[in-house]
Amino acid sequence: MEIEFDATIVQNGDMDAAYVEVPYDIKELTGKGRWLVDALFDDVPYSGQVVRMKTPFYLIGLNKKVRSQLGKTFGDEVHVRLKGRAGTTKQSAQ
Repeated sequence: MEIEFDATIVQNGDMDAAYVEVPYDIKELTGKGRWLVDALFDDVPYSGQVVRMKTPFYLIGLNKKVRSQLGKTFGDEVHVRLKGRAGTTKQSAQ
């Protein structure tokens, strides 16, 4: 399964850490509360996971290295493509 969307890079509190909100119900799509993915932020690859972190929405982290490669920071827009890693989604979601 693969999903795409545009998102704003959000700063996590006062930390030098960021994430983007994932505008999908991952549990509904995958049958699991977290989803291991191979991501592309614009054209920069990243392997991570989509989770809820005491938030009402799912998110994926955007580390400093990826932000640097993108030349982007908090508040900037990014195109996101997420593709599930093999064996991480239920068959009916594919």
